[in-house]
Amino acid sequence: MTDIWRSFVAQRIAWANGWSVLFHNATVFQERNEHSLMSDFADEIDGYCNNLKIMTSLQILELESGTDHLPENLIKCYSALVEIGVIKIGEIDLLNAWISDIQDILQKSGKP
Repeated sequence: MTDIWRSFVAQRIAWANGWSVLFHNATVFQERNEHSLMSDFADEIDGYCNNLKIMTSLQILELESGTDHLPENLIKCYSALVEIGVIKIGEIDLLNAWISDIQDILQKSGKP
């Protein structure tokens, strides 16, 4: 479910910036390993039960528009998901590390 929840965060930030989200058919093929559909479903029940709570918590956030605010907006969104208990606090550490890596790459490439 985390991939779906990440798309909720991306969509919320896009809305704050007046950006559109476009969906289209897949451009790649994924060869899946052996797995149980029932086990997959059981793992995702929590997600289905919490999607409305996630959506509501993201909707009420006050986010700033502009690309300069992307890091703080991401942190606000993920912190809201920690507050409602759908992700663990350790996700914030991973997010901060990812943001730092992206900022380092941009700085080295000479981009703002």
